[in-house]
Amino acid sequence: MEDSLSGTLALFSLTALDAKMIGVGTLFIFALYSALSSALFKPLLKHLEEREGVTAGALHTAGLMRQKATALRERYDEGMLQARIAANKERAQLVVEAKKAAADTVTQAEAIAATELQAGRQVIARSIEQARASAEGQSKALAEALSAKVDAQLSVH
Repeated sequence: MEDSLSGTLALFSLTALDAKMIGVGTLFIFALYSALSSALFKPLLKHLEEREGVTAGALHTAGLMRQKATALRERYDEGMLQARIAANKERAQLVVEAKKAAADTVTQAEAIAATELQAGRQVIARSIEQARASAEGQSKALAEALSAKVDAQLSVH
Protein backbone atom coordinates (compact mmCIF):
# COMPACT_ATOMS: atom_id res chain seq x y z
CA MET A 1 0.00 0.00 0.00
CA GLU A 2 2.90 2.22 0.73
CA ASP A 3 4.06 1.47 -2.73
CA SER A 4 0.80 2.57 -4.30
CA LEU A 5 0.85 5.72 -2.12
CA SER A 6 4.40 6.48 -3.32
CA GLY A 7 3.29 5.91 -6.92
CA THR A 8 0.34 8.23 -6.53
CA LEU A 9 2.50 10.91 -4.87
CA ALA A 10 5.07 10.58 -7.64
CA LEU A 11 2.31 10.90 -10.20
CA PHE A 12 1.49 14.38 -8.81
CA SER A 13 5.11 15.29 -8.05
CA LEU A 14 4.46 15.21 -4.29
CA THR A 15 6.67 14.10 -1.43
CA ALA A 16 5.79 12.18 1.76
CA LEU A 17 5.84 15.49 3.65
CA ASP A 18 3.30 16.87 1.17
CA ALA A 19 1.03 13.90 1.88
CA LYS A 20 1.28 14.54 5.64
CA MET A 21 0.50 18.21 5.09
CA ILE A 22 -2.58 17.25 3.04
CA GLY A 23 -3.78 15.11 5.96
CA VAL A 24 -3.07 17.84 8.51
CA GLY A 25 -4.79 20.46 6.27
CA THR A 26 -7.84 18.23 5.92
CA LEU A 27 -8.01 17.76 9.70
CA PHE A 28 -7.60 21.53 10.15
CA ILE A 29 -10.45 22.28 7.70
CA PHE A 30 -12.76 19.80 9.48
CA ALA A 31 -11.85 21.27 12.87
CA LEU A 32 -12.39 24.80 11.54
CA TYR A 33 -15.72 23.81 10.02
CA SER A 34 -17.02 22.26 13.23
CA ALA A 35 -15.84 25.28 15.28
CA LEU A 36 -17.41 27.77 12.85
CA SER A 37 -20.50 25.62 12.51
CA SER A 38 -21.40 25.92 16.18
CA ALA A 39 -20.07 29.47 16.65
CA LEU A 40 -21.09 31.13 13.37
CA PHE A 41 -23.21 29.04 11.05
CA LYS A 42 -25.87 27.89 13.54
CA PRO A 43 -26.52 31.43 14.93
CA LEU A 44 -26.52 32.79 11.38
CA LEU A 45 -29.03 30.17 10.23
CA LYS A 46 -31.13 30.79 13.33
CA HIS A 47 -31.09 34.52 12.62
CA LEU A 48 -32.04 33.96 8.96
CA GLU A 49 -34.93 31.69 9.98
CA GLU A 50 -36.14 34.30 12.46
CA ARG A 51 -35.95 36.98 9.75
CA GLU A 52 -37.90 34.75 7.41
CA GLY A 53 -40.54 34.25 10.12
CA VAL A 54 -40.74 37.99 10.74
CA THR A 55 -40.97 38.65 7.01
CA ALA A 56 -43.74 36.06 6.62
CA GLY A 57 -45.58 37.63 9.56
CA ALA A 58 -45.12 41.08 8.08
CA LEU A 59 -46.43 39.87 4.73
CA HIS A 60 -49.46 38.36 6.45
CA THR A 61 -50.05 41.59 8.38
CA ALA A 62 -49.64 43.62 5.19
CA GLY A 63 -52.22 41.39 3.47
CA LEU A 64 -54.69 41.93 6.30
CA MET A 65 -54.07 45.67 6.21
CA ARG A 66 -54.57 45.68 2.44
CA GLN A 67 -57.92 43.90 2.90
CA LYS A 68 -58.97 46.41 5.55
CA ALA A 69 -57.87 49.30 3.33
CA THR A 70 -59.85 47.88 0.41
CA ALA A 71 -62.95 47.52 2.59
CA LEU A 72 -62.48 51.05 3.91
CA ARG A 73 -62.06 52.39 0.36
CA GLU A 74 -65.25 50.62 -0.72
CA ARG A 75 -67.13 52.14 2.24
CA TYR A 76 -65.70 55.55 1.37
CA ASP A 77 -66.69 55.20 -2.29
CA GLU A 78 -70.20 54.09 -1.31
CA GLY A 79 -70.49 57.02 1.11
CA MET A 80 -69.33 59.44 -1.57
CA LEU A 81 -71.85 57.99 -4.03
CA GLN A 82 -74.67 58.37 -1.49
CA ALA A 83 -73.54 61.93 -0.71
CA ARG A 84 -73.50 62.81 -4.42
CA ILE A 85 -76.96 61.33 -4.89
CA ALA A 86 -78.27 63.31 -1.90
CA ALA A 87 -76.59 66.49 -3.15
CA ASN A 88 -78.07 66.03 -6.63
CA LYS A 89 -81.55 65.50 -5.15
CA GLU A 90 -81.16 68.62 -3.03
CA ARG A 91 -79.88 70.58 -6.02
CA ALA A 92 -82.83 69.40 -8.11
CA GLN A 93 -85.22 70.47 -5.33
CA LEU A 94 -83.52 73.87 -5.12
CA VAL A 95 -83.79 74.27 -8.90
CA VAL A 96 -87.52 73.49 -8.74
CA GLU A 97 -87.97 76.01 -5.93
CA ALA A 98 -85.90 78.62 -7.79
CA LYS A 99 -87.96 78.11 -10.97
CA LYS A 100 -91.17 78.48 -8.97
CA ALA A 101 -89.85 81.65 -7.32
CA ALA A 102 -88.79 82.99 -10.71
CA ALA A 103 -92.20 82.19 -12.19
CA ASP A 104 -93.90 83.93 -9.25
CA THR A 105 -91.64 86.96 -9.70
CA VAL A 106 -92.39 87.08 -13.43
CA THR A 107 -96.14 86.77 -12.74
CA GLN A 108 -95.97 89.60 -10.21
CA ALA A 109 -93.93 91.73 -12.60
CA GLU A 110 -96.43 91.06 -15.40
CA ALA A 111 -99.30 92.06 -13.10
CA ILE A 112 -97.52 95.26 -12.07
CA ALA A 113 -96.66 96.01 -15.70
CA ALA A 114 -100.29 95.41 -16.76
CA THR A 115 -101.51 97.76 -14.00
CA GLU A 116 -99.01 100.44 -14.97
CA LEU A 117 -99.87 99.96 -18.66
CA GLN A 118 -103.59 100.35 -17.92
CA ALA A 119 -102.88 103.48 -15.87
CA GLY A 120 -100.73 104.84 -18.72
CA ARG A 121 -103.50 104.11 -21.25
CA GLN A 122 -106.01 105.95 -19.06
CA VAL A 123 -103.67 108.96 -18.80
CA ILE A 124 -103.21 108.94 -22.58
CA ALA A 125 -106.99 108.58 -23.15
CA ARG A 126 -107.66 111.57 -20.85
CA SER A 127 -104.96 113.57 -22.62
CA ILE A 128 -106.52 112.72 -26.00
CA GLU A 129 -109.99 113.66 -24.71
CA GLN A 130 -108.65 116.95 -23.34
CA ALA A 131 -106.84 117.62 -26.63
CA ARG A 132 -110.10 116.93 -28.57
CA ALA A 133 -112.09 119.16 -26.26
CA SER A 134 -109.47 121.88 -26.55
CA ALA A 135 -109.32 121.46 -30.35
CA GLU A 136 -113.13 121.58 -30.53
CA GLY A 137 -113.19 124.72 -28.41
CA GLN A 138 -110.46 126.30 -30.49
CA SER A 139 -112.16 125.29 -33.75
CA LYS A 140 -115.44 126.94 -32.62
CA ALA A 141 -113.56 130.09 -31.68
CA LEU A 142 -111.71 130.05 -34.99
CA ALA A 143 -114.94 129.42 -36.91
CA GLU A 144 -116.61 132.36 -35.18
CA ALA A 145 -113.60 134.58 -35.85
CA LEU A 146 -113.62 133.56 -39.50
CA SER A 147 -117.31 134.01 -39.76
CA ALA A 148 -116.99 137.50 -38.23
CA LYS A 149 -114.26 138.41 -40.75
CA VAL A 150 -116.34 137.11 -43.65
CA ASP A 151 -119.38 139.01 -42.41
CA ALA A 152 -117.27 142.14 -42.01
CA GLN A 153 -115.96 141.87 -45.50
CA LEU A 154 -119.38 141.18 -46.94
CA SER A 155 -120.89 144.13 -45.20
CA VAL A 156 -118.15 146.41 -46.44
CA HIS A 157 -118.81 145.58 -49.98
